[in-house]
Order: sequence, then structure tokens, then C-alpha cells
Amino acid sequence: MQKTVMIMGEVLVDVFPEATLIGGAPYNVARHCHAFGLDVHLLTAVGQDALGARILAEMQAMGLSPAGVQTAIEAPTGQVQVHLLPDGHRFEILDQQAYDHIMLAPMISQAQQHPPHVVYFGSLALRHAAMRTRFSEWLQYCSNATRVCDINLRAPWFDAESLRLCLHSADILKINHEELPTVSQLLGLPASPDLNALARQLLMVFGLSEMFVTCGEEGSFWLDKFGHGLRVPPARLSAPFVDSVGAGDAYTAVLIRGVLAGWSRQTILSRAASFAAEVCTVRGAVPAEAAFYEAFV
Repeated sequence: MQKTVMIMGEVLVDVFPEATLIGGAPYNVARHCHAFGLDVHLLTAVGQDALGARILAEMQAMGLSPAGVQTAIEAPTGQVQVHLLPDGHRFEILDQQAYDHIMLAPMISQAQQHPPHVVYFGSLALRHAAMRTRFSEWLQYCSNATRVCDINLRAPWFDAESLRLCLHSADILKINHEELPTVSQLLGLPASPDLNALARQLLMVFGLSEMFVTCGEEGSFWLDKFGHGLRVPPARLSAPFVDSVGAGDAYTAVLIRGVLAGWSRQTILSRAASFAAEVCTVRGAVPAEAAFYEAFV
């Protein structure tokens, strides 16, 4: 039986200096999961504009179902200005975009038609109270799914309220080494220079079952509520580094695939690191060629 992944959140265009690419963490994860052969349903919204039409056309060309994509009458398709810096990249995210207006009824309909085995959500799409309310109601229709949350802190679009909702709603949390101290501080948890200690605090306080923490050049590690833990080094690049945009989303997609396939956590850590490293060798978050995935499928 094919396993179903339901992904809720933003789809937008990343505007690089030399190109405009379709992105958004949920969309990137959806693209990867689809390429891995999973049954993917993306719940999002686009505007009544050329960018929205482009996104729908790309989804159809890739074989990714557009059935969960709503059209927002009152807002444009999301845009992000990507500024490439010597030490990484900076995102300039606009307010009141189409993905801020995803309606509840179509989301519930999708969950009823395609009961998910895994639900994925991020933090950006929950930046406004109305979306937080709809999200909470929708989750009630996904009660049998494993819930995977990927924290994506994009200033100024996060606060303690939205982060608490994300963490209380999740079974599995994926977060990076820069976000973990910030989240802990915002939520009023004791500070510590030890990432492992901070991660264990979040596990206990919010009742998470497990957590994956990516640490850039230091690799990544995993913890669960029973006190188990694993760590892997970073994977080597097979080609020159281009940019790190979407590396975290690539990691999360393999995490989801591994959870559905019943892989050991050691296997998930190693394969997620390898795939994330490979995404760093192409421009943008999602490779344009299907051949890119051949070594990972």
C-alpha cells in the first residue's frame, strides 16, 4: 500500500539575483517526497496571477497533484527576495501572501479523501492567528498520522505563540543548531551552551517523541523521549558547493521517507545528510532534472 504524505504550508517564488525559482519549505519537501515515490498531497494557496499559474503548471509537469492548491482571491502568490551573502543567505519575506489565506474546508476535504500516514508542517505558514486556528482544526482530521514539524525561523515572522503551537502539535521535530537556542529562549526555557541539553528540554516540555537536529558542518544528531541518541558527521559533496538553499528541506524529505519505510534512525541520519549535501551542489532548493534523484530512489 502506498504511503500518503500530507504537507501543509507555503508555496512561493524565491527571487535570486539571476533567476526566479519556485520554493517554500513545504513545496520543496513535497517535490522531494514525490520524486521518492510517495503519495504526496500539498495543501497551500496561490494567487490569481502569473506566478500562481506557473506554480500549478510546474506541479502538473512534475506529476504532483494540484488538487490541494487553493486560489486566494485577496492575496498574491508568495514571493521571497533571496540575498546571497558570504556566510549563507538572507530571506526577505513579504506579508499577506496567498499562503496566509488557506481555507479550512478544502483542507478537511483533502484529509478525508486521502487519510495521511504522515503530516508535515512548518512554522512560517502559521505566522498569523487565523491560520493557526484553521491548522489546529484541520489536524483533528489527521488523528492517525505521524506529525512532522520543521521549524523555519524567518524574521520577523515567528513568535512564542506560533512556536508553542508547532511543538505541541508535533510528534517529530526537525530543527537546526541556530534555531534551537532561539526557540528555547523565546519559550522561556533555561539557557545552555549544550545543544543536546536544549534538545532534551524541548522533548520533555512539549512531549515530543523524537527530534532531529542539523548542525551544518558538524553533521546532525537525533534524540528520542526514551533518552536514546545518535550522531553522524556531515556528508561529503560530490561536486562543488553552489548554495545551501533548501538543504534543510532535503534533509526533512528523507526523514519523512525513512519514517514511512521503517528505517533505523542511524540510516535516516546518514541518508538525510547525503541527500542534503547533494542539494547543495545545485542552484536553489529542488533540482530541475529527475536524474538527480536516481542515486537516492
